Amino acid sequence: MSITRYGISIANYDKIWYFITEKKRGWHGLELKKLLIADASEEFRDVLQEYLKDTYLIKVCREGNEAFQALRSFQPDVMILDMLLPGIDGVTLLQKMETAGLHPTVLAVTRFASDYMMDAVERLGVGYLIVKPCDVSAVAARLEDLLRGHFTEQTQEVTPPDMNTLVNNALWELRIPTHPRGFGCLREALLLTLQEPGQQVTKTLYPAVGKSCGGNADQVEHAIRRLIKQAWACRDEEVWNRYFASVPDAAVKCPGNKVFISAVANYILEDHQNRGTYFTQIG
Repeated sequence: MSITRYGISIANYDKIWYFITEKKRGWHGLELKKLLIADASEEFRDVLQEYLKDTYLIKVCREGNEAFQALRSFQPDVMILDMLLPGIDGVTLLQKMETAGLHPTVLAVTRFASDYMMDAVERLGVGYLIVKPCDVSAVAARLEDLLRGHFTEQTQEVTPPDMNTLVNNALWELRIPTHPRGFGCLREALLLTLQEPGQQVTKTLYPAVGKSCGGNADQVEHAIRRLIKQAWACRDEEVWNRYFASVPDAAVKCPGNKVFISAVANYILEDHQNRGTYFTQIG
């Protein structure tokens, strides 16, 4: 009669235990590094976790306060940090980590790479910054590089963000409310204008946006106008003056749809051309 443990034969039990142990330690006999994924996007968290589950011991969280508690309890070796976390944003969380003496290797991700954020992540010891949307395999590769210490003082050149990212960055910087329908209409209007500048707004652009986002031209116009007025009411004057520097009375008068779309599209193109290649290695 075979001896069993928990209903499993000793021989098979030992094989199963060895398998589980080796899985946790990694196939090279090394303890897996602990990874904390702190990102507001559930989809991005899930994709990262699935892709990296065999390489790291992973804990995930969706907001800054939760991430700070996880840093204390989980004590990760490396962290993927969304700089636009709700609750405590990425910059504030990095400051709290520094004060608390928590120093995991940090790979930051963001949809909005402003000069302020670039300065902050460099000052607060972030190892690498990636602009969303980004390829999961690239994130995995950068994590591995960071942990192996492959990065040097030399700046690493990466491909600039695509136009979708640049448009999103502009809308967030201008504090456009993220109402699902209106935000999508305005975003699509800017993308179409960037693809084909100079097209007629009422006769061509609005119907095209309506076809893509749903609704007729009048509904698109009203949705966009409502968002612009809401953003104007809570605007950062320095930011708006930068985007609408060439627009008369921009500092005292809310721009109409046509003026807004044209000015923001022109700013995105000029800024993109002036910046050239993005550099995201910190150090």
